[in-house]
Order: sequence, then structure tokens, then C-alpha cells
Amino acid sequence: MTLINATFTIERALAATPARVFAAYSSLEAKMAWFKAPADIETLNRDFDFRVGGKERFHARWPDGKVTDFQATYHDIVENERIVLVYDMFHNDEKLSVSLQTLEFRAQGDGTRLIHTEQGSYFSGGVEAVKGREHGTTWHVDNLVALMEGREARAFA
Repeated sequence: MTLINATFTIERALAATPARVFAAYSSLEAKMAWFKAPADIETLNRDFDFRVGGKERFHARWPDGKVTDFQATYHDIVENERIVLVYDMFHNDEKLSVSLQTLEFRAQGDGTRLIHTEQGSYFSGGVEAVKGREHGTTWHVDNLVALMEGREARAFA
């Protein structure tokens, strides 16, 4: 097993206030509008407790039989400014990674500059796991932008 440490940042300008963008992260209903699985999946467990010390979990079985499990703990929340969480990602009960995710919501004119930074330790999959995570995360963030702009989310590719 080779440990890979990696950081990536995704920045987007959104035509929405920081309060509106922050709200897209702060409830399960709002988050599910843009944080979707890229395929038809069976949800095994979906928990969402948005508060400091609260937990989030998205445990699912994919059509090919793979089981993924996202388990997060919220460490810092400042309304309309930032969210910091740490999450473990599992594939078929094998721990793939542990990541620190920081979301910043900065007022920019009439809109928001969203800065999504992830610092991760990847235990399997090497550089390809990092590339895959960044690709998937970018897809989610772009779906959020589309939602804020009244457009349809794009298909996962």
C-alpha cells in the first residue's frame, strides 16, 4: 500500500448570495438537489446532522455492485462564511481515504466566490484515486452552480 497525500481546490463564481449558496449545503433536502450520485444507485443509509460535531453519511450500492460509504463529521460552521468537515471514504468496506474539506463562501459583488479545498490522505488507488475524487467533486460543484443559475445539472462523465 502506497500512501498518497494530495490537495486540490475548486473555485467558482456564483450568481447568488453567500447565504443562498451556504443554504445549499445546510439541509439534506437542499444538498440532495445538487449532490447527486452519478448513476442509479441503491441508498443503504443517508444521515445528515448539520451542526458542529454532527455527522453526515451517504452509504450506497452502485449498479455494478460496488458499495461506497461517505462518513463525515462537521468540525466548524460559520453561517454564510465557511464549513469545515473531515470525511472517510470507503469502497467495499476498504478505507480509501481521509479528507479535510473546507468550503469558503466569499461575497463577490452581488454573488459569491465559492472556494472548495480538499486535503486528503489516500490509502489505495494512488494518483488515480486523487484524480477520480477531484473529477467527481468538480462535477458536484458544477451541479451546484447550475442549480444556482437555474440550469440543469450535467451528466456525469
